[in-house]
Amino acid sequence: MRQLEAVATLALWQAAEGRPPVQRALVLAAGDGEDPADVVHLPLGRRDARLLDLHAALGGRLLEATAECPACGEPAELSVDPADLAAVEDRAADPRPIEVDGVVVSWRPLDSDDLLAAAEAGDAASAERVLLSRCVLAAAGSDGEVAATELPGRVRDALERALLAADPLSEVLVGVACPACGTEFVVDLDVAGFVWAELRGRARELLRDVHVLARAYGWTESEVLALGERRRAAYLELAEELA
Repeated sequence: MRQLEAVATLALWQAAEGRPPVQRALVLAAGDGEDPADVVHLPLGRRDARLLDLHAALGGRLLEATAECPACGEPAELSVDPADLAAVEDRAADPRPIEVDGVVVSWRPLDSDDLLAAAEAGDAASAERVLLSRCVLAAAGSDGEVAATELPGRVRDALERALLAADPLSEVLVGVACPACGTEFVVDLDVAGFVWAELRGRARELLRDVHVLARAYGWTESEVLALGERRRAAYLELAEELA
């Protein structure tokens, strides 16, 4: 994928800034003028695969972050190769009905619209019930229909495994070892949050460039952004030398 141009980077940042996390992820995943409403029903992993494409367009390689050790509180670094995540997505299973203890469940992968609905719930338990009621299309046992929120524990566990198998990028778990105390723990990597932080950081860099060069040379934002990366960096260096 080609790198995202400076003007497009700021436009995307502006469109996503101030939105709640799920809506922001939809804006970022849409890209290239596509309506976020056309992305809302993509499985979460496929949505996040688009975000990984945006990460690449921003010039990113590894996904690098830090996580606080639950044992000692020290920061531990982690890194993930997006190519490995793409390989996981390629192994996604078909969303076929499951049968456990005589209960047959037809279902579909979760999407961003489901998360938006769950966000309206008052607590975590209510949000889980919302997600269950939306992803379960039908459920029946020997005594007839079973409500999605009344599924037995073993059936719910099997459904959770099936959801993850069908949409593996919907949950990215990364093993981390604390460099300070050696504790090993697992981090759930928020792909959408990571890419948003990356885009926001890049946008702030560009805004700083505009600020410095506008003060130094009287150029407009469009004139500064029209400069290539190397020329802009060279002018910034000169402006800072003369300051």
